[in-house]
Amino acid sequence: MARRPALRPCRLRRLAALTSTLALSTLALSIVLSLSPSSAQAQQGTATTVTVERGERTITVIQRALASDGARSVLNNPNCEADVRTNVFFGPPPGFVETTIEATRLTSAIALVRVPEGDEDETIELLPGVATLDRPGCLESVEEGGEPVVLEQGRTRVTGSRFWLEQDTDLARMDGPVALTRRSQDGAVALEASADSLLFDVRTEVATLEGSVVVTSDERVSRADRLELDEEAGVALLSGDPAVSTRGDDEVRGRELRYDLETDDVVATGAVGARFEIDLD
Repeated sequence: MARRPALRPCRLRRLAALTSTLALSTLALSIVLSLSPSSAQAQQGTATTVTVERGERTITVIQRALASDGARSVLNNPNCEADVRTNVFFGPPPGFVETTIEATRLTSAIALVRVPEGDEDETIELLPGVATLDRPGCLESVEEGGEPVVLEQGRTRVTGSRFWLEQDTDLARMDGPVALTRRSQDGAVALEASADSLLFDVRTEVATLEGSVVVTSDERVSRADRLELDEEAGVALLSGDPAVSTRGDDEVRGRELRYDLETDDVVATGAVGARFEIDLD
C-alpha cells in the first residue's frame, strides 16, 4: 500500500492558520447574526429598552421605531460626556420613542438617558425633531420640527417642546408652549388648556400647568397662574391672584378654584368673589 507523504511543517502551519481564520470567521458571523434582529423583530421594531428607578417608580424608555425607517439606539456610551454613560434613542415617524411612568405615557422622537458614574440619579430628556448622531454614537445635532413631545394620562393629552427630569428630584418639567386636551367618555373634546410650562411629579403622577393658564370648555373660560390636574379624581385646581372663571355673564373669582372636569362646575375658595346675571323674566 502506498504511503502518503508526511506533511511538512510549513504546510502544517498554513493549515493551522487557515483553520484559525475559519474559526474566527464563524465566530464573527455568529456575533453578527446574534446582534441582527430577525425579520419578525424588524417588522415590530427593535424594542431596545432602558429602565430608570426613581424612588418607588420605574421609568421605562422603549424604542418603538424601525431600523428601516432610520431608528437608532445607542446604549451605555462612555464617549459622549466625561464620567457619564449616555443612552440615545431616535425614533423617526411613523414610529416614536415611548417613555412610561406607571399610568403615564410619553412619546417623543428623541430620548436621552444620561447615567453618571457613582450614586447620582440619571437624567431623562425627551425632544422632538430629527437627530443626527456622530461616529461615536453621540447626539451631534437636532433639527427642529415634527411631532411635539406628548404626555398622555387617562383621557388627558398634553403636548410640549421638551420634557426634562433632572437629578435628585421627582419633579420633571415640560417646556412650552404647552397645550392640554381632555376628552369626555364618548371621545369628544371636553376641555382645552394652554400654559407656559408643565411640572410633572414622578412620585404622584400629578401634572401642574404653570404660567398664563387659560382653560376653555363648552361656554366656560377660566384663567389662572397654575392648574393642578388630578386625572384620576377628574378634578383640576386652579390658583391665582385671583383665578377667574366665567361662563356667559357669570363670573367666579378666588385664590383657588376647584374645577370638576366631568360636570364643568367651578367652586371658589379663598378671597371669593362672584357676579351672576339673573334673568327675572
